[in-house]
Amino acid sequence: MADGGATTQAAKHPAGAPVSSRDWRLDFWRGLAIVFIFWNHSVNNVMSWLTTKNYGVSDSAELFVFLSGFAMASMFVGKFLDRPIMAIPYGFQRAFTLYLHHIAAFVVIATLAVLYREYAGSSIMERDLFVRPFLVATETVLPKLAMLGYLPPLLDILPLYILLTIMVGVLFWLFRDRWYFYAAFAVGVWTWAQVSGATLSSYPDTRLWTFNPFAWQAVFLAGFAIFLAREEPWFRNVMAAPAAIALSLTIVIVAFIAAAPWATLGLYEWRPLRFITDIADKANASPVRLAHFLAMAHLAALFIRKESRLGETLLGRSMVLIGRKSLPLFVISTVFAAMSHGVFDWFGHGVVTQVTFSLLGALILVALAYISEELRTTKRVTPVRAAAGAPSPQPREGAPVVPANAPPSPGRI
Repeated sequence: MADGGATTQAAKHPAGAPVSSRDWRLDFWRGLAIVFIFWNHSVNNVMSWLTTKNYGVSDSAELFVFLSGFAMASMFVGKFLDRPIMAIPYGFQRAFTLYLHHIAAFVVIATLAVLYREYAGSSIMERDLFVRPFLVATETVLPKLAMLGYLPPLLDILPLYILLTIMVGVLFWLFRDRWYFYAAFAVGVWTWAQVSGATLSSYPDTRLWTFNPFAWQAVFLAGFAIFLAREEPWFRNVMAAPAAIALSLTIVIVAFIAAAPWATLGLYEWRPLRFITDIADKANASPVRLAHFLAMAHLAALFIRKESRLGETLLGRSMVLIGRKSLPLFVISTVFAAMSHGVFDWFGHGVVTQVTFSLLGALILVALAYISEELRTTKRVTPVRAAAGAPSPQPREGAPVVPANAPPSPGRI
């Protein structure tokens, strides 16, 4: 009977992954977001038309940041609810890990830019990726790099995560699992940032952070708060309400009309709602962008259930595994996006080159995800096999032999 139950549970879980209570859709969407971000960040890439970038007023950035907050809440509730103070040192530890990945990504990208200049005689990577200032004025830029004051293109999202991770560790100690406190904090800080214009600058001082942390914390905490509130009856009622579904559909349709993807064909005058895109400020996390993303997330949650067979497909399994290794694979995808500047310069910017590069990069991410999962599974299985094959301990000489079916001693219950 137990075997039958396990079989049923495994059948509902994406193949290629151990059965757990974790919702596979979380990792699926994170994995898909990483691939989409890679395609969107590859310079003028035709594959970005397969992402959400051109069909609304939000893009994969909202998806990735929101899901990071959602996943962080899941982990914090599971590990720190009884001892919320421990979320603070964890936040700093995790932030340091993110910091190391950020520095490593810059070192790799800068090295590739220099190597491309030496090999191809072109400084396009150094110029487009804003690496040249570091090479020319290292003594000035290096301290700024170390203190997150120098953020070249493509390397501006991990610094945001560093600050958000430290912040949410402190907030969890204060608020624990009370979602409304996170929502109030997010709205308050976002409003203050909009009114005061508060943000952070990057080298040179005339540049600002691409993702204003005082504004984008609202996207992160939206994911955090929704995880905490997701099981409450009122939240479930709102999600299932026909009026809410109709509102989400309306928002998605209006955002599509506002984005007007047909404008790329030269139909610029056919943009009746372009004023919406004009106010959809990405740097300051415009509520228009967040509303569009939440509407899409609402519809996706309704139409792609946890029991969906999508998780059992090759695409589903691949995205789930990428999502499980989101940090290292996100960094690798960022390096791939940086490489696109050199690849498209060397081989030309034709559609075939763009598609080939994009698909090859995505396949490498999938392969690395499968290899990582296989290594993780091997590490888990090997100790079990070793323990199963180990000889049973022999009783010491003179010790009484207890039958295997003997009842336990009263002193050992």
